[in-house]
Amino acid sequence: MTPTRSTFFAGAIDTKHPGGNAMDDLANGYSVIIAARWMLVAVALCFVLYRPQSVAEITVGTLSVLGIAALNFWLHTRPLTNRPLEANWAYLASVADLAVISGLMLWQGSASGQAYVFYFPAIVAYSLVFPAEVTFLLTSAMLTFVVKSGIDEGLDARVLVARLLTLLATAVIGWRYRKVEERRREHRQKAAFARGVYASESPRIEEQEDIFHGQIVCITARWCLIGGAIFLTLFRADNIADMERALVPLLALVAANFFLQARYMMKLPANSLLLQLGSLVDLGVATAIIAAGNREFFVFYYPVILAYGLVFVRRATLVYTAVLALVYTSVIVLTGHGLRFDGDEEALAMRLVTLLGTTLLGTMYWRLQRARRPVEA
Repeated sequence: MTPTRSTFFAGAIDTKHPGGNAMDDLANGYSVIIAARWMLVAVALCFVLYRPQSVAEITVGTLSVLGIAALNFWLHTRPLTNRPLEANWAYLASVADLAVISGLMLWQGSASGQAYVFYFPAIVAYSLVFPAEVTFLLTSAMLTFVVKSGIDEGLDARVLVARLLTLLATAVIGWRYRKVEERRREHRQKAAFARGVYASESPRIEEQEDIFHGQIVCITARWCLIGGAIFLTLFRADNIADMERALVPLLALVAANFFLQARYMMKLPANSLLLQLGSLVDLGVATAIIAAGNREFFVFYYPVILAYGLVFVRRATLVYTAVLALVYTSVIVLTGHGLRFDGDEEALAMRLVTLLGTTLLGTMYWRLQRARRPVEA
């Protein structure tokens, strides 16, 4: 059999480490982190060079991004040349990613800058691949920085809460799906030993398993969206009629998600059609929040689109992403002041690219897990 790229990574990362399952996950998923970092390098470099405000800005930005590129090249070539890559280097590289993004945020200013959107694909990569304790430490440090910088610069409390909620939800979804895949591999291993034919199951059964095991991340993303929408409705509310109009459909969505959560816990999960409809409702709710004049709340798209990419096949995911991008762009262009090309076009492009990157990383991890065989005893 011709070795795939993920095989090279699995063979070149040192998995002789306490807690072997976690190291196996790192070996099989590290290409997702490499891809996320190359995306960060390419996109960040484009935006650093686009309409820079000063010589210092372009100098610092370019050197920072090229530093990450050099580090990623070194990490990328080690597995490809069959040289072992220790897990600590992978962890430190992700710390460097977050540090560069945080530095760009400080340079631009949390209130006006857009660099924070790069946190989302970075979180997706490490939360899907790293052990839970590493994900917890990285996410805690990042959220602490976001809180402090936002408060220091007087960022609107609603915007700050929305960012914190969606960044945390993205990390939780990645961690949760990683746990789901661990249980799924255990199930596949038991089935393979019992019947000896599990590996030959049809793609249709594989797709049904994706829905069965993975829909908890869609439910989690919806809780994030519901929490954010209720917070926006109640925060500084002064009109009872407007609150009632907003809360009634939200409470209906709460009831529906409780229903789906209960069915999942009873091992009677929803089917694909119901999940697809639920994802369209999620898209509609997030878009309605933005269209109501809350442009900074596009961040609720990230957990929704990540959950979709982890559950459904690539073709459906790309269609959903295209619809989301088209809807979001239309809302930005047709509502409020539209696009004034005073820097808002850069912000829109950065958001669309990181949304697409989040989707692609999710579906890339999904494909790696489908190609992964159960570990034999």
